[in-house]
Amino acid sequence: MNNFSHRRPARLLVLLAALVVCSVSRAADPAVLTPVKRQEVLDQAREFLAPRELVAVTNDPFHPEAFNALLAESGRPAGSTAGPAPGSTAVQQPSGPRNERELLQSIGVGLKPSGFFVLGGQPTLVFGQKRVKAGGSLTITFEGNEYTLEVTAISPPHFTLRLNREEFTRTIK
Repeated sequence: MNNFSHRRPARLLVLLAALVVCSVSRAADPAVLTPVKRQEVLDQAREFLAPRELVAVTNDPFHPEAFNALLAESGRPAGSTAGPAPGSTAVQQPSGPRNERELLQSIGVGLKPSGFFVLGGQPTLVFGQKRVKAGGSLTITFEGNEYTLEVTAISPPHFTLRLNREEFTRTIK
């Protein structure tokens, strides 16, 4: 028994020595850079982080030459994009329709039925979830205002809309 008890600490000592040798050899792993290689990496990092010289743009990307030529043709000096000067009498055209007919045409052009079918012998138009037969009404929001349009007739391939006293006929597709 004495021989066995003396071998145990010796084996532990050999095992411990082997672990120390392995850990020391791992410390010299190639993950640690040599001083020369480390200096190369630091120099490269300094090069990337160094401030670069800015070159002035020769052409204005917001006002190309063709735009300046167009301004010159309109009578304004190149480089001026402002509207009329304060105090000048520039007439501004209204952006939207001016009467009910033009309003109905603008609405009608943009109003496209998503479907058409005949139910019980009556033609029916589908606008999203809304089904409208001839004589039915449709509420539309156009340019921030609500309008109630009446579908007066549906005869494929056309349908007719009415806004107040004005009517507009357009194709279903």
